[in-house]
Amino acid sequence: MKKLIAFLFSIFILGINGFSQGRLTNVKTKKFKTSEKLKIEGSIGFLTVPENRNDPESREIQVKFVHLKSIADAPLAPVVYLEGGGGTSTWQAESPRDLQDWMEILEVSDLIFMDRRGSYDDDLTYIWQGDYPEAFWMSEDAANRHYAQMTEQALKTFESRAVDVSGYNIVEEAHDVHDLMSALEIERYSILGFSFGSHIGMTVMHLFPDEIDRAILAGSDAPDQALNFPRYLDAHILMLGEMVKQDEQLSASIPDFPALVDRVMDNLAEQPATISVQNPLTGKDMNLAIGPFGFGLILRLDIDDANDIPAIPRLMYSMEQGDYSMLEWFAQKRIVFSLAVPGQGIHQQLASGVTDARWAQIVQEAEASRFGNVVNFPFSAAKDHWIAIDLPQEMPIHLKTDIPTLFITGTLDCRTPVAQVEETMQGFSNAVHIRVEGAGHEQALWQRETFDELIPLFLRGGTVTKTMTKYRAIKFIPVEGTTSDHPSIR
Repeated sequence: MKKLIAFLFSIFILGINGFSQGRLTNVKTKKFKTSEKLKIEGSIGFLTVPENRNDPESREIQVKFVHLKSIADAPLAPVVYLEGGGGTSTWQAESPRDLQDWMEILEVSDLIFMDRRGSYDDDLTYIWQGDYPEAFWMSEDAANRHYAQMTEQALKTFESRAVDVSGYNIVEEAHDVHDLMSALEIERYSILGFSFGSHIGMTVMHLFPDEIDRAILAGSDAPDQALNFPRYLDAHILMLGEMVKQDEQLSASIPDFPALVDRVMDNLAEQPATISVQNPLTGKDMNLAIGPFGFGLILRLDIDDANDIPAIPRLMYSMEQGDYSMLEWFAQKRIVFSLAVPGQGIHQQLASGVTDARWAQIVQEAEASRFGNVVNFPFSAAKDHWIAIDLPQEMPIHLKTDIPTLFITGTLDCRTPVAQVEETMQGFSNAVHIRVEGAGHEQALWQRETFDELIPLFLRGGTVTKTMTKYRAIKFIPVEGTTSDHPSIR
């Protein structure tokens, strides 16, 4: 009997760490079309896997994928794209315009879009049921208290829905990649990960190194960097200040951009801004008071997006003049932060872990930062109220690898800045880093020279010697006058 138990246990462990626990379901062949009317052969379907591979009684969930066939005569290792943000990418195959953007990859290899587990599961999102938390945007303490309360209610709700949020972590997500490749009978493949997709990609590289041909990591967020250093946002303000100084017209009105930011924050601490926004739950207009924490939270989510950076100096300037019309637009985008808890997103971030030393450094920097610890909200608020994390002891992973890797980072990215990526690269013995001048977090991967020429060159095994490309020059919006250059200006 003991031998039988030992044998069954060994099979269970091997099943978790090596063999596939997934199966393909509802797979259909399909022809996908680009905007230039080119037809791409492919298939669309689902990978059915346990929600929690460590639980023999776990419910099953489905992970959507699209497998596009290369147009090359002799395709190289398939490329698996792992999206950041909400984790969905399969829609890009269904959009002719977006699919056209991927043709340079399809000229080299097959391309596999893979949505992250839980992406379409409404049961993984908790919506606040009480009155609107009016104090949320006033201070960090108020926001933390409200989010802690939401977290406790969310966990009870997830349990009542029979959802196991512990199954949404980078180890499970890495096994999803492994299981899909096994089910598709693909032995070697390359990873293309953006933002949190790079976080998952590096975990795949750690757990299944023999399967990986090459890796491309854009806006990279390593598994041991799940929580960020506040100093990066402060440094970004100084960088934008130098850029404003170079703008002759703008610098006449804003000679010292960091000082302007400080004055706006001080003014909000003394007299919060009152704005009108629409409550997304009721559809009704309501007045909202924004203090320095709330404004810092709104700002950090858009201040490294090259589409929004041109409007930031005008936003600051107008707020100091008492005009909050632009702030209303930015706040409306982010109001959901106070009303919802995404179980998948919160757990996957917290499960990656943070060392005691890194957390102590974060706390120290937050105390000195003009923005406090907004860079880690809401994870910092949920951290002490979430379920216990049960992952392998090596978490958080500090990856060391010789897998050929191409890093891509925007110089205006303060979410995953150049300095952080260079910290990650210390463990990579065969890596190249392309910095994209003028690109924010969302733009670096899509700089056309980088995507159309350097990535295909890298996938083909060529030597990438160019380490700096240019996105586009930032053209700041004048602080006064009418313009249609940004939707926040009405």
